[in-house]
Amino acid sequence: MKIGYGPEQQIVVTAYEPGDLVALFANQAGELGAGRAGDWGRVKAVDSAGRLTIQVAGFSAPANAALVTLSGVPSRIVRPCDARGRAVALTPGRGRLSDALWGSKWDKRA
Repeated sequence: MKIGYGPEQQIVVTAYEPGDLVALFANQAGELGAGRAGDWGRVKAVDSAGRLTIQVAGFSAPANAALVTLSGVPSRIVRPCDARGRAVALTPGRGRLSDALWGSKWDKRA
């Protein structure tokens, strides 16, 4: 996944990639929306519009479940999770955005 900063310097996910573990925090909308809040699994594909295909069989559903994948899931209704489906806190690599812009390893003011 790609991590960035929001308008108020909060850490946000800017893009998901195949292989990321994600959990739905809202139901998938639409007639064919089979995903429910709490479902989680591994991202299998991301389309050009940023919608995800998530494999839930073997993760939040049994490996032999009838529903293997969720397709067309908007990235705005998922959050990163761990291998047990629990939400993961996003941690900054360097701290706040301003720290990355204005500080450096050569800065001796600290």
